[in-house]
Amino acid sequence: MYKFGNILVCLDLTEMDESLIGYANFLVETFTPSSVTFIHVMDTYEIPEEILSESDDAEGRSLKDILLEEIKDKVDEYYKCFEQLKPGVVMEEGLTVEKIVKYAEKHKIDLALMGKKVGYVGEGGVVKKIIGLIPASVLLISETSPYKFEKIMVRTNFANPSVVAYKMATYIKGITGAAIEFHNVYKLPYNYFPEQSSAAVQKIRARLKPYMDKKYSKFVKKYSLPDSIPFDYSVDVKGDEAQSLYNYAVRNQVDLVVTGTRLKSHLANIIMDSTSEKLAGVEKNVSVLIVKDIKEFVGFFKALFE
Repeated sequence: MYKFGNILVCLDLTEMDESLIGYANFLVETFTPSSVTFIHVMDTYEIPEEILSESDDAEGRSLKDILLEEIKDKVDEYYKCFEQLKPGVVMEEGLTVEKIVKYAEKHKIDLALMGKKVGYVGEGGVVKKIIGLIPASVLLISETSPYKFEKIMVRTNFANPSVVAYKMATYIKGITGAAIEFHNVYKLPYNYFPEQSSAAVQKIRARLKPYMDKKYSKFVKKYSLPDSIPFDYSVDVKGDEAQSLYNYAVRNQVDLVVTGTRLKSHLANIIMDSTSEKLAGVEKNVSVLIVKDIKEFVGFFKALFE
């Protein structure tokens, strides 16, 4: 569960693919996974059969074959670890979200690597749907993400998802030597504290320290975690925990934000908690690893796809 054994890299035939393949090199070299697979889904759901048949080239190749060749050419050009680990290249046809999610379940994928498209066209709607459904942890990178894990921030809400995230962070630390710290965002009710100046927030933060330290001590004791892990907190007066986490990560040169997420089911729809979803947003260009408790997820997955 807490490993990068089987990695799935999701490509979409945009410039972001170059960044994803390059980052896959870093993951393969660092974590020596058992497999790495590059996948693209040709979403033909709304394309008439007549148009698909007319897309064949002079050699009689179908559109699917043409695109598969394009992906293989990209992998050949940018993937540099052939001697270390031969990659798989897969082309699926159908609904993007469904195909990727089912592929991950069937092949026991541990980590899905996806792009945030900070500088490219794309709003990430499909990405967010996949994150909510896929039975694997998801690493989201931008085209500017550095190839390193030196400083990891684990989001904590003093509950079990934080422990799941911490366990994954310790796996990464064990291989890379990265420093880990916990971070909590204290949500301050705006109605009671309308003053939002920097000085006022810092004053409130200082007053909160004994209370936050006590909560953190109870948290590590409850879950039998090391009490030596550094802990810090931010004060959120605008109702946006994700933005507070992002601001802290940028100020403190964090390479990776790791967050657990509690899955919620309503009318057979699975969604992430709102903070994890916002951290996945394209406007936040710090790499984010969303870690799932796969055992918790399996029941939801079977209910949806079986």
